[in-house]
Order: sequence, then structure tokens, then C-alpha cells
Amino acid sequence: GLVGLTKFLFFLPFTLSLIPLFLILKIFYRWTGVKIPMLVVRQFWSRVGLKLCGLNLRVQGRLSSKVSIVVCNHISWLDILVIQSVTDVVFVAKSEVKTWPGFGFLAQLADTLFVERKPQKIEFHSKEAEKIMSMGNTICFFPEGTSSDGLRVLKFRSGFFQLAYGNVLGKYNSAIHIQPLSLFYAPHGGDKDSDFYGWWGSMSLISHIIKILCQSSGTATLKFHHLLSSGDFENRKRLASEAEKVIGDEVAYNISTESLYG
Repeated sequence: GLVGLTKFLFFLPFTLSLIPLFLILKIFYRWTGVKIPMLVVRQFWSRVGLKLCGLNLRVQGRLSSKVSIVVCNHISWLDILVIQSVTDVVFVAKSEVKTWPGFGFLAQLADTLFVERKPQKIEFHSKEAEKIMSMGNTICFFPEGTSSDGLRVLKFRSGFFQLAYGNVLGKYNSAIHIQPLSLFYAPHGGDKDSDFYGWWGSMSLISHIIKILCQSSGTATLKFHHLLSSGDFENRKRLASEAEKVIGDEVAYNISTESLYG
């Protein structure tokens, strides 16, 4: 408990100290269009967070310069730290995240797009996302719609994949590129369950954070897969299905490899 408390007591003032600098660099970006200093601060903060959580980061592949949409399986609040430590993306999150202590404020600071899970809101949120993409940003969302234990991939919801078929970049019928990302956490040592990093269902966020800070030692593997083009798929459901298969196959491979050599 003392180790976790010490890490938390370091990370809190560390985060607070970076917020003014991040805000200044955000204003600088809006004035000049120069984004790199802001990204460096965000990536540095994320990597320090991963280290405090006892996680080594293993990255396979890279984010394509052609990509407009990134999709990834969802395991934990840690996913955000992993992904933004190596990429420049705008996250899509459920509206409840806005109310989470600390996390909600940081998510708003990073210009997260918050969405409500109501059918009548889909068109409104799609237009918001299209606006973000039309400004040259890459959108990142978790198609499972919730987090899991990390040992399987839940069925992808196809709703947001419709973004790949709209008038996003000002050109109707132009293909949009989507890049699937697969994420897998492997605890070190034999004293932790395979689902140690999973945060799902009714699990307490605070309890999970404390558990990770106190006990965590592991590796997060983030793999960038080949691009999928909306022009190659008849509709959003088929595109979602292919992305689900690509990510699901990689997660299954990681689990089988871990069971053999872990």
C-alpha cells in the first residue's frame, strides 16, 4: 500500500505541474498550427504514467500517415496512456467519463469527443467527429463500447464505422482509411491472473488504480495493423466485422503465446 501511495503522491503534483505548460502549448498550437510541443508533453506524461504503473511498452508497427480513424480493443483506463504515449489521436469516450474525478478533467483538456449512447444522438455526434477529422485529426474509438477482461474481444458495434462512409473530407465517395490497433497486457511472474489488467463491469475505478500502482509489473503490447479502406467493404457492418477479426486474431495469438511461454 505504501508503494502505491508514494507513486500516487508523486504523480498527482507531477500532473498538476504539467497542466499550465500543456495549456500554454495548446494555445500556441491554435495560434501557430505547430502541434509537436503539445504532443511531446502529452506523450511524456503518458510514459511516466505507464512507468509508475509498472508497465513496459512494446510497440509493433506504426501509425499510418494516411489514416483518419483508429479502432482498438478496450481493456482498461490504461489503454489511453498506452495509445497516446505513441500516437496523436482524438479519443471518443462515453459521456460518463466527463464526471470521473480527475480523469474527466484531463479528458476534456485533451479535447476528447464525449458521446451519449442514444440513437437520436448518433447523427449529432457523427457530425462532431466529421468536423474533427476534416481538420486533419485522427479519431480513435473503442468499437466494443465497453472494456473487457483483455482475454477476448467483444463484438464490435458498427455505428461509428459509418464515419468511413460519409462526406468527411469534403469529397463524397472517397475512401477513408481505418487502422486497427490491438492491445494486450501480460503480467510478469506467475503470481498474477491473466486478466490482472482488465477493468470491466462493476469494478471500482479507484480500487483498480490502487491495485495497479501497488502490484503491477508487466508488458503492454500495442500492434498497428494493416490499413482497411472503406472502399473495399460494402457497408459499415462488414468493415466493423473485418476490424474485429484482425484485432481478435491478434489477441488470441498473444494469449496462446503467453500460455506457452509465459
